Amino acid sequence: MRQFSLLIKPASADCNLRCPYCFYLDHSTLYPESARHRMSDEVLEKLVSSYMATEHEVYAFAWQGGEPSLMGVEFFRKVVEFQQRYGRPGSVVSNSLQTNTTLIDDEFAAHLGEYRFLVGVSIDGPEEIHDYYRKHADGRGSHAEVLRGIECLERNSVEFNTLCLVTPANVGRAKDIYRYFRDRGIFYHQYIPCIEFDNEGKPLPFTITGAQWGDFLCELFDEWLIEDTRKVSVRL
Repeated sequence: MRQFSLLIKPASADCNLRCPYCFYLDHSTLYPESARHRMSDEVLEKLVSSYMATEHEVYAFAWQGGEPSLMGVEFFRKVVEFQQRYGRPGSVVSNSLQTNTTLIDDEFAAHLGEYRFLVGVSIDGPEEIHDYYRKHADGRGSHAEVLRGIECLERNSVEFNTLCLVTPANVGRAKDIYRYFRDRGIFYHQYIPCIEFDNEGKPLPFTITGAQWGDFLCELFDEWLIEDTRKVSVRL
């Protein structure tokens, strides 16, 4: 069988933040019969057992959302339990988790570290940039909570990288963002452009242009290549 991985959204589009640029927020309306969406243990067990019954060199599980940490640490303990139960001797399993880290505490991080989950942290830069879009429903910024989650990951030796969405709020500040992450000791970065359109094909207010994205990349590259001797790992 050809190698494939699983992209899993165990809490569907549910999220504890209300970032206006998020394309996925309104997807929760696809299930009007319930305001809360959580994968059951039965579905989880079926998902894991079916996947691990196939022939692969590596069984790759990518947990995303919404916000997958809404499932809580007990859910992810069951993830590992089922992987161990249904995996063949010698099976290689990888787990990745994309999260805003606001719900990550030391207990959660300890589990992620013990079983070598690779964590992607959604953070858009320093507080004044990050909090421009990444807010709670009541308008509070989430930056301080994200940093607390990162500190939990660090204390528990969890491998992680940052995922920065490039929007009108930060597209002119590539150098500042890069240095902010680097100076905090974060050496694995991902950057992606925010590009969203309405039903008529017109760009939404938080969309950047191709020219802006190009300028951002050039500034980022110059900082990485010329100014920084520590050579952060950057993915686009």
